[in-house]
Amino acid sequence: MWMMVSALGLVACVWIGFGWFTIGNAKRRVWGGLFSLSMTCLFAPLFLVKLGEQYGFVGIQVGLTALFGVLAGAFFFVALGWTGRPAKVRKVRTLSEDPDLF
Repeated sequence: MWMMVSALGLVACVWIGFGWFTIGNAKRRVWGGLFSLSMTCLFAPLFLVKLGEQYGFVGIQVGLTALFGVLAGAFFFVALGWTGRPAKVRKVRTLSEDPDLF
């Protein structure tokens, strides 16, 4: 039980630090989330095998719980960064502003 609490605490501290680092920078949030997703998908099998060898079934449970926290946080930061991007506004010309349109 203490392993799961400490793993989730570590994941939460990392995401809080990452969120603090990316305040006001949507592009950094998107790239950081994508980097986290790619590294998690790349190293998750090795991580779970090592935890299973060392701690057995409890280690696999803790590993899956921590991986869920990492993946959920990465998806959250990608979505948050994507919606936080400034929208490109185009000015629509009207006939009163530009009579050459007609």
